[in-house]
Amino acid sequence: MIGDFLKKNITSGANYVEFGYGQVEPNHLSAQRTAQIYAQLPAAAAIDKLEQGQFVKYDYANGVVNFTGAGEWMLVYNEIKLYRDGQLDCEFAMVKDHYNGRVYSPAGAESSTLQSRHYNGKDAAGNTSITIPGPTYPVTYNEDKSKAYVNGTEYAVAENKFTVEGKEYADTVDSITFATTYNYDRVTVGSGDYYEPTYNDDPFHIESKSKAVMMPAGTTMVPRVFKTNVGDIFTTNTIKVASVETGLAVGDILHVGTDGYLTNVGAAGAGDTMKWQVVKVYTMPDRQRAVKIMRIA
Repeated sequence: MIGDFLKKNITSGANYVEFGYGQVEPNHLSAQRTAQIYAQLPAAAAIDKLEQGQFVKYDYANGVVNFTGAGEWMLVYNEIKLYRDGQLDCEFAMVKDHYNGRVYSPAGAESSTLQSRHYNGKDAAGNTSITIPGPTYPVTYNEDKSKAYVNGTEYAVAENKFTVEGKEYADTVDSITFATTYNYDRVTVGSGDYYEPTYNDDPFHIESKSKAVMMPAGTTMVPRVFKTNVGDIFTTNTIKVASVETGLAVGDILHVGTDGYLTNVGAAGAGDTMKWQVVKVYTMPDRQRAVKIMRIA
């Protein structure tokens, strides 16, 4: 049977699931009307798998989806993508090894504004001149080091020093690199127009191309998550129960555990007050056991 085959190849993190991964059948999810659907943050590098019906924190401050961020839990409900005929919905989960996202945004990095001409007497860094390195020539001396010779020119040495083109050198140097300094000319004047302060003072700019923003290290997938509200209803089997044999009954209260799975075991995390009530013991479309739950807090 297909169930036996899937049990051998798929392991869900929720023990209420009979085979395959956990599933969600939306009955009344307000996010489908309020557009409180988020899908811009990659799953944190430590997350290897996200099943339908699991919950995560949309940690915008840190730029990832995780289990520890601030704010309330968000419902994982991705578009199901299976590529073989006959596959069941329960075969889908967002598995890290199945994704290879590398570029987060092709044009998200800030572009830089460059000055293309130094017409206002200074460059973008505020420098008023530029020094261009020139050729290097060897320095030779006569026997008593009273004279130095550089590129065929003779220079007098006094007090163990000599001067070449206004720069002083010790008589121990064996080579000199010539350089030329050019001052930036100012050929523009300020316009005095405070609506266009650079119109005449610095009129030429280049906007560089934006760089691509890469995915954070170790991340490969970007899940779709729903903000839920009190009164939302959906059917799911993505639940960790205290006992599979005992199962769940109408009226049972579920909370989200630290790993993002709905459960009736243990306490909710600090500050988390979300509660889901079992309103019907039911089945998924593939006849696996499931419950219909409603958010009551």
